[in-house]
Amino acid sequence: MSILSRRVLHPLILLVFTLLSAVHTWPLLGRLQGFVLGGREDGFMNMWHFWWMRQAAWVDPQNPFFAPVLHWPLGAELYWHTLSPAKTGWGVVLLPFMGPEVAYNLVIFGTFVLTGYTAWLLLNDLLRRAGVSPGLAAAAAVAGACAFDFSRYHLSHANAHLNLSALEGIPFYLWCFFRWLDEGKRRWWIGLALGALYVLLCDYYYLLYIALLSFAWIVAERWRRGPLLSLDSLGDPLLRRAGWAAAAAGIACVPPLVPLLAHLHPAPIGGHHGDSDYFTDLYAFFLPDPFSAWIEGAPARVRSLVGGLLREKMASNAEEAGTFLGFLTLGLAAFALWRGVPEGRRWAGLGVGFAVLSMGTVLSIGGVSQHPVSVLLLAFLALAAVMPGWRQRVWRRDVLVLLAYLTVMSFLEPFTSFSRELKVQVPMPYVVFKHVVPLFKQGGMPVRFELLTTLSLSVLVAFAAAHLGALAARKEARLGVAVALLTALVPNLEYRNQPMQMVPLPKLPPVFEEIRDAPAPAAVFTDNVLGQWEQVMHGKPVSFARLSRTPVREAEMLKLRLFRVLEAVDGLAGPITPEEQEQMRAYLKEHHFRWYVAHSFYPLRHKFVTQVLGGELVHRDSLYTVYRFP
Repeated sequence: MSILSRRVLHPLILLVFTLLSAVHTWPLLGRLQGFVLGGREDGFMNMWHFWWMRQAAWVDPQNPFFAPVLHWPLGAELYWHTLSPAKTGWGVVLLPFMGPEVAYNLVIFGTFVLTGYTAWLLLNDLLRRAGVSPGLAAAAAVAGACAFDFSRYHLSHANAHLNLSALEGIPFYLWCFFRWLDEGKRRWWIGLALGALYVLLCDYYYLLYIALLSFAWIVAERWRRGPLLSLDSLGDPLLRRAGWAAAAAGIACVPPLVPLLAHLHPAPIGGHHGDSDYFTDLYAFFLPDPFSAWIEGAPARVRSLVGGLLREKMASNAEEAGTFLGFLTLGLAAFALWRGVPEGRRWAGLGVGFAVLSMGTVLSIGGVSQHPVSVLLLAFLALAAVMPGWRQRVWRRDVLVLLAYLTVMSFLEPFTSFSRELKVQVPMPYVVFKHVVPLFKQGGMPVRFELLTTLSLSVLVAFAAAHLGALAARKEARLGVAVALLTALVPNLEYRNQPMQMVPLPKLPPVFEEIRDAPAPAAVFTDNVLGQWEQVMHGKPVSFARLSRTPVREAEMLKLRLFRVLEAVDGLAGPITPEEQEQMRAYLKEHHFRWYVAHSFYPLRHKFVTQVLGGELVHRDSLYTVYRFP
């Protein structure tokens, strides 16, 4: 490939993924202003992030990980919050020219363009090093990059999670990591360190993901030479390079990690999910998710099952249900393994392993976690059939026949205990994993491990496209490139999304102009994340903070009866003594709370605000109920 071709190639790849991203995220680009993608509370929180990063970095320089204007008067710590500074930092340069919703929508769109490009860099490099011709490798890498970039995981999370949509750092890190292992050049060492830092600044857990993937890769590579725990390992050049890679990533990540660790104790409270919530079901790998374009045409039974899994396993958070891997895409992966892929078994093993981790603590099939013995026997039979180490054993056939016989018998006549069919829970590896690997016990969200399954799948899809292109190239070289590019249609069509939900922003009533123009000191009591977003408009401190994990000191403040009533409609029962009433009014006055903005109307709370706190109703419509305090 000529120098001119190489210079044209990269802008062309960026253009391709810009156009494909526009198609997959439509109508995002057509509704940038006045709309927010998804309309979930996370979107409003992320718009506030953009505003806050500009305030902290430019308007009034201060520590961006502590927001004194949230959880007023205490302030909100953002160290263990999904601030995602690598993405929200764009607010510093974008907000002077556009509204926060436009900046947020554009950055989400940009993650698809960048993820496609960095995935292409990784896959093109893997194909080139496997001996695929440059032109064919570039085309085949597009197909694999589409499988990763426009995966159901990515498209689903884009509806709410800016941090989880920021995938572009993962392929970039792996590209540098593999080149460092092979070549040992300084630029790749620096690149992997910067890649790890970028991943950390997008999402903390993604740093652990790439660390796990890197560790698994190194261990598998070492096992080809000998045991990991041996004196010979000390002289292994591969392990020395892996150690240098870990050191580089660790040094690069020290600045953001130190304050994280400093604020780890007492452990912040995760109010949105626990250590085992949100896990995928075996069927969910093969069923369209609620945002998939194929769900509407699916049989009623499939739609009912998907709806049930969403309610029971994902707490109705549809963005977490994007685990559909497809059928034709998996077929391409199987074809690639059949034709041959360098380290193909390793990639497949990693994909299956992380898929197993994504299933959480117990095996769930069709929403059921109690299974007959036949399921266990069938799993043992499949495992025994594919175990490479057993293929040369003289007893392998006998064991397979016995397991097959027992499996058939268990299906014909269920095994019983106490005259009833015996059903058991099947523990999964994540039970052990979350207790061994740091931080996952505090809320690891196992379903998200499916991301690494998608990454492994994209590698296999890229090699499948290369094999198909090589077969077609026997007739004509350009035909081979065309066939490899056409292979990209498979993941693009199979992972097709419904039109993105672009939700109009609420229209603020005129009373917000009064709040904005009021002289300091003045603060606003409010009841949900919309109140946090409204701070972007009026600039006054607010009582609310939507945090991923709430520090203990802030959680104690939220237990006050005043906060419980005004934010959660809790604490209205029971009498209020004159002393308690006086304390509440004094608290509001001392901390300059001059307004209460509620986003729903409750008669009992209205009575509390007006009679107990002395508030005056100044505005009410279908969304806003606003009171002014004396």
